[in-house]
Amino acid sequence: MKISIVADELSNDPETAFELGLEWGVDAFELRGVFDRRAPRIEPHLRRRLIRAVRQFGVSITAVSPGLFKIPLPGPAPDRSNLGWMNKSLDLAWSQAHRLLADHIDNLVPETIDFASEVGARMLIVFSFERRGDGSAGVPPAAVEALARAGEAAARAGMTLAIETEEGHFANTGSRTAALVRAIGLDNVGVNWDPANALIDGDVPYPDGYLAVRPHLKNVHFKDVEVDADGRWRIVDKGGVDWLGQIAALARDGYDGAIAIEPHLSPSIASCRRALHRLRSLISDARECR
Repeated sequence: MKISIVADELSNDPETAFELGLEWGVDAFELRGVFDRRAPRIEPHLRRRLIRAVRQFGVSITAVSPGLFKIPLPGPAPDRSNLGWMNKSLDLAWSQAHRLLADHIDNLVPETIDFASEVGARMLIVFSFERRGDGSAGVPPAAVEALARAGEAAARAGMTLAIETEEGHFANTGSRTAALVRAIGLDNVGVNWDPANALIDGDVPYPDGYLAVRPHLKNVHFKDVEVDADGRWRIVDKGGVDWLGQIAALARDGYDGAIAIEPHLSPSIASCRRALHRLRSLISDARECR
């Protein structure tokens, strides 16, 4: 296992994030937000500054997370209303969703591959489209097709696609994320396992969710949440995820990928420092339990 940090959890300025991480003994980073935008769509001069910082600081970039497919999936036809005057706005929303999907497939996928190649990353973290309505509904064929097209493009570049387990999306639990990966059926497509996100949507992340995603595991996100009986949830330093059991299982199973610190708390530096201390303690405890 290798500890990494989602860089913008420390600072939107990657130079600052890299400097702090290295002071803490972490030399691997995941790129998401960079300066004032989400990678890869940053201004050319800032892109050059980022690449220079990666090289000067000697850090490795484990993955790039461009927000790919973190969008609504357009249906086969616009929603309709019995009030005809409302149909215009419904049709415009449907058309906009189609334009956004086309932009992701035709533009954002190749842009991200080019960006990842420049910064030395071999993994793209993607999402599975926002789920509407019944949380148990299956994944529409259009979502599988879009992810497969992205996976094929990544494969041609020698890269891996990792679908993040995300609440409110089609891949929102371990079993549903694994089922989606199997439906795509590409060797280079796997899972970015986020147990906290799975917990929010009713999963038992460890052991249930993990057992489902284990054959497809490519990357892990480290944060925690508390979920109330009524479904309300909050991000916390230490919550409902059995992280000791999860880390111990990763160690037993010989997982050699990254575990990326992503606390989602403020103040950012202090919360990352606490998360790093906890993760290192968990890894140490897990090794003693083996």
